[in-house]
Amino acid sequence: MKKYYFGAIALAMMLFAACGDDGDEDSGTLYDTDITVSLNNFYSTYNYNDTYHDINVTDDYRTFHSEHDLYIQTRVLFYNSNGVLVDSLIKYTTNINEVNISKGLPAGKYTVVTTLTFADKTSGDDASWWWLADKQKLSTAKMNVRNRFSKWSIMSYAATEVNIVSGQRSTIRLNPRPVGALGYLFFQNFQYKNESTYGTVADNNIRALCVYGRNVAVSYRLDPDASDHYIYMDDAGGSYWYFLSDKLEPSDFDSSWTYFKSNLYDYFYILSPNPEIFFGYVPKGSSSFTGYGQKNVTISSGNTYLAYWDYFQVGNPYFGVANNNQWHTYSQARAAEPGQHYSVIDESTPRAYRFSMFK
Repeated sequence: MKKYYFGAIALAMMLFAACGDDGDEDSGTLYDTDITVSLNNFYSTYNYNDTYHDINVTDDYRTFHSEHDLYIQTRVLFYNSNGVLVDSLIKYTTNINEVNISKGLPAGKYTVVTTLTFADKTSGDDASWWWLADKQKLSTAKMNVRNRFSKWSIMSYAATEVNIVSGQRSTIRLNPRPVGALGYLFFQNFQYKNESTYGTVADNNIRALCVYGRNVAVSYRLDPDASDHYIYMDDAGGSYWYFLSDKLEPSDFDSSWTYFKSNLYDYFYILSPNPEIFFGYVPKGSSSFTGYGQKNVTISSGNTYLAYWDYFQVGNPYFGVANNNQWHTYSQARAAEPGQHYSVIDESTPRAYRFSMFK
């Protein structure tokens, strides 16, 4: 009888060990795992050089540490076959050399997720331009952008499935790719009434400028099997409009309100794959934006998009892939015409403003 009893125990132990190799995590022994994360594609595709205005969009990226004291934060998350977080790690670097890490993991099947973001290391792990939320389960884990107006808000992402086998050393290679695009904004000639006043002080009665739109995404789901990776501002209300760029307003004018200090450029991050874009300005004496140039666009991650608006061509601003082919020349002045009006109705979310269309 004892012989059969011990035989049953041995058989059960063999079956348990076999299950461990097939994907059910063995919480006891840890097996060496070598993880390599490539950083080559983090910002290399945002390489637009505005030759017309002599502005190189990627200059700051190349000097992100030496001039801005920023780091690249590499985050790696390990989810077991049940989609539960079992381990994670963070590493900071000052260059785009690949990151090599060794980790001990129990045998089993895992989904390994990695993200690359810019961060201020001195402020701790949550200093990234994105923060990780609801991380304990892969089905709920997401990255939330802290400041979508900043060129530092770019992110790259990758996920893969691996099987850690008992008694074997494993190798994981990850090559994160850009998520979303960079918007490069240039407003030109807003300090003049028309072409005939070029070079003189002339108030054209414009008091604020911006780019805004609908379908603005602010979070990205990390589950590679998610049906929709994007989480939008005010998902329940499709009629709301939000600023995509910072508003350019009184501080950008001189004290006499007569003209902008200079032609204005800025950056903003575009996470949404299909945003609806609108240019807008606020006339003197109004609190509402007058909109021009509405269009639906399809964003290709990793590209730089130009939002170009010239006051002398005020009815025809450009939004599209940046390629130095959009700058205008003039034969006659172009005056502003009546447009569609929007008003700010909710400023409860910091740096995220909501619009409602006048009926």
